[in-house]
Amino acid sequence: MQGDIIDAVVKSVDQQCAIVDPFVGSGTILTEALIRGLDFTGIDINPLAILVCQAKAAIDDGVDIEGAARHVVETYRLDVTETIDVNFPGLEKWFDQPAAIALSRLRRSIASLQDVDGRKVMWTLLAETIRVCSNSRTSTYKLHKRADTDKTGGAVIPTFEENVRRALKRIAEYRFLIFNRPTPPGVQVFCGDVRNVVLESDTGKHRLLITSPPYGDNRTTIPYGQFSYLALRWIDPRDLPQATPGLISTSHTTDTASLGGSLKDVAQKAAMVRGVSPTLDKFLASDRSGRPEGTRKVAAFMFDFVDGLRNLRDTFSGQAHWVITTGNRTANGQQVPFDDICSEMLSHLGARPIAAVKRKLPTKRMPSKNSMGAMITAETTLVAEFA
Repeated sequence: MQGDIIDAVVKSVDQQCAIVDPFVGSGTILTEALIRGLDFTGIDINPLAILVCQAKAAIDDGVDIEGAARHVVETYRLDVTETIDVNFPGLEKWFDQPAAIALSRLRRSIASLQDVDGRKVMWTLLAETIRVCSNSRTSTYKLHKRADTDKTGGAVIPTFEENVRRALKRIAEYRFLIFNRPTPPGVQVFCGDVRNVVLESDTGKHRLLITSPPYGDNRTTIPYGQFSYLALRWIDPRDLPQATPGLISTSHTTDTASLGGSLKDVAQKAAMVRGVSPTLDKFLASDRSGRPEGTRKVAAFMFDFVDGLRNLRDTFSGQAHWVITTGNRTANGQQVPFDDICSEMLSHLGARPIAAVKRKLPTKRMPSKNSMGAMITAETTLVAEFA
């Protein structure tokens, strides 16, 4: 879908375009940009997201992934050391001793690779192995210990080897797809906060910002920081983004640093965001739940979100198209009309709304309701133009 959107806008603009995704995540937009040979800039506060995007860029650039995989597999098969190479709070809770020993062997094998790009691809495969083989449940993004009867986690080495096989197959398919692409595009990804990240403002190309932002603060929507924490504690720090050390000090640090993650000065934030979106003003004024903290979290997130949009607009001040895919979460028992709020925020920043395309999520693996209210089963893609 995002690729189709890029094609439609690029055709309409009829000039050279460069893609920006300020909430890049695992790089869906990055991949679509690379396939089309378009320069790309991505931003994310989550170090694991940036590492995944760096790995994808390395694959596109032709890293010898077969050689890297061969080296790692041969090295750990000869490693009989039973030491555990990492130590962090909760290590024994999330990993039993055999898993920790096996992961340490994999970690040493990957770290011994001379090629930094090869290491980054291998770290992403280790991260997926950790997701499956840790004692944390895979049914949620939050860190929740598996029940003692839950045996869904696999053995570390077979799981890693299967991840390698799948990756090699997909990489071969991807490289066949881009085989006739005329010129490799430029790629930049930054680990940082969209509210204050500093980017190159002028490339001489039409800016096309395409993204799916968080729908609310990470701590109460999707805690990507928790989701990434265990993997980041196993990855060699030299291969992580420079901003990483403070962001992985605890399982909650990244989520707290994300948009709306802090309620500091929330009363002032709620006052300052007033007038940006009539729909948001109405939502904040209509709360009768008796749980003011939930409303404060919405206000804090919305203030931080529009602050990030404003920084992006100040950076890319010329003509541009913005395409933002949003969903409406439930807070305090009320659905937050984020699609309408986001559209009004863009208008506040000087954009002209062009379209709002709604669709049901075709592969959403969750019920339409839970004990807290309606779940997100649809999304809206907003298209806006800055003259």
